[in-house]
Amino acid sequence: EEDALTKIGNFFYKIHSASVITRYALYILPVAALLAIPLVLTMTTYSDARADGIKLAGLFIWIEIIWLALWVCKLFAQACPIVFQAACGMISTGIRKYSLVLKALEIPLSLLFWSIVSFATTDVIFVYDKGVYNSGKGGAWIKTLKTVWKAGIIVAAIFLVQKTIMQLISINYHRKQFDRKIRESKKLIRLLDLLYDASRRLFPEFGKDFAHEDAEIQNSTLAEFQNALDKNGAGIGSKVLNNVHRVRDKATAAFGAMASDVTGQQLFSATNAHSIVLKALETERSSKALARRLWLSFAAAGQDALYRKDIIEVLGSDYIEEAEEIFHTLDRDDNGDVSLEEMTLLIVGAGQERKDRATSMQDISSAIAVLDKMLSLVVVIAIAFIYATFFSKAFAAKTAQLWTSFTGLAFAIGGTVTEFLSCCIFLFVKHPYDVGDRVTIEHQELIVKHISLMYSVFQRVDNDGVVQIPHNVANNLWIENITRSRQMKERLHINVAATTKMEDIVALRSEMEKFITAPENRRDFQPDFDIELTSVGDMKSLELRVEVRHKSNWANEMLRNHRRNKFMCELLATMRRIPIEPPGGSAAPLGDPANPAYSVALSDTEATAARAEKANKVEAGRL
Repeated sequence: EEDALTKIGNFFYKIHSASVITRYALYILPVAALLAIPLVLTMTTYSDARADGIKLAGLFIWIEIIWLALWVCKLFAQACPIVFQAACGMISTGIRKYSLVLKALEIPLSLLFWSIVSFATTDVIFVYDKGVYNSGKGGAWIKTLKTVWKAGIIVAAIFLVQKTIMQLISINYHRKQFDRKIRESKKLIRLLDLLYDASRRLFPEFGKDFAHEDAEIQNSTLAEFQNALDKNGAGIGSKVLNNVHRVRDKATAAFGAMASDVTGQQLFSATNAHSIVLKALETERSSKALARRLWLSFAAAGQDALYRKDIIEVLGSDYIEEAEEIFHTLDRDDNGDVSLEEMTLLIVGAGQERKDRATSMQDISSAIAVLDKMLSLVVVIAIAFIYATFFSKAFAAKTAQLWTSFTGLAFAIGGTVTEFLSCCIFLFVKHPYDVGDRVTIEHQELIVKHISLMYSVFQRVDNDGVVQIPHNVANNLWIENITRSRQMKERLHINVAATTKMEDIVALRSEMEKFITAPENRRDFQPDFDIELTSVGDMKSLELRVEVRHKSNWANEMLRNHRRNKFMCELLATMRRIPIEPPGGSAAPLGDPANPAYSVALSDTEATAARAEKANKVEAGRL
């Protein structure tokens, strides 16, 4: 096979899988033995071998030392996180998490320690010829070697600083953006595990009550196979599928038992509620099936909602606290019950959020990797200048001139650098959205699809078009994150006839309050409702502002449209019942049988007298 390991690959795999002592012994001893050969020769047969007056035996002793020091420094770097966690944990448990940073910085720390040890032990090279070296008669190459390690210490320190910055950005970003969401997701999944275990105790898997739901939960392909078999005979699909799952569960349980004996962990458990719930959350179809099974298992027969007492009754009096926690988590709108639709939206949303979070973390990790590469390029350039400064006196003398050139170059690429820094600040500091969030930018409703270091890709809500916005541009825009918002309210402006009375407005408010507090609508709207007369305009109409509060944000477009349409239809029907007329009134049009049109002929004298009478009445009515 193409991916099969060769004999050499298997050998290295066995080495890597061995214990720490065995692994390090196999790493260190063979090379140390090879390095000992020239050391022994230069101390015996070629004891007079010299380089610029310095015995080569000292050089090979030093090489042997730095080879062993490399692995000692690596072990010390591996021990740093453990020591840090133990020492700082006694002071503050909050900074223990930074031990992960030290663990990720194992290689940079090892290189820095090794550079320091290598520089500090260079005097071993002339241990047999101290007089020659101190008098300056030989060993010039040792001074050059010391200069190399001096520069190496600075280079290793810069490399360590760069990697530390990247690790701090990564850990602080993920802690800030994902820690709360991950904790909430784990809590919900833990509660779903408890519900699923209780549901299976009441109704065993693939029984007649939930055979179809169980097939969809564990494998949607098997559900389609079951439906096809059921068409050919009553119950054939359920019976066949039940037997298939029994065989599968027994085989998996056998392998799981063996794996558990070896690892001490529960592996390959087909009956593990946690693994089944996680599998069900991967697709919308299986998530809906899981919601149906859980809700129907706990809800009392004939009821259209799940109540707190139902969960307590199933779990038992010993699990009252767990039942309270479960119901509080499920009842997101705090109306005292949980409908099947509400349960379905919660579980489907949890699965979608898990996928969006995984995508977002992957995108951010890619962006951090790009930033790491760009900073690594800057570090490489800095390393080149450091070595050039240490080894070239002419280059060091022209440092001021070089900085002047760099200043001019900074003006040339200043726009690019500013854009890069602006994008980094926008993404890692401000970070106004994640993948899957619904946002409003420049009055345009969008859904975040992809986040990169320099730009983000969105999908328009109105026409599913793809929009790409650079981060330096988005940095100057107002961004409204709908997904991160809590319960949202909506304001509607309505123009009505100027003849509308205060009693009509009060009646409209009373009727709409009855509507939003009705049992069938209390899951959709909060009881807070208000109507305000905002303007009289040109005295031909009144402007009313109707304010209604939803029990969630507007991230779910289908749910928002359903609620809004229901409210708007009721608002229009109520205004017609009162009635509240539109601007200009609702009289029949001129010429309609209810409002016939006709003309009357008057003499000029009568018309003049009528105009004069009207003018006199207006004048008499003035204050």
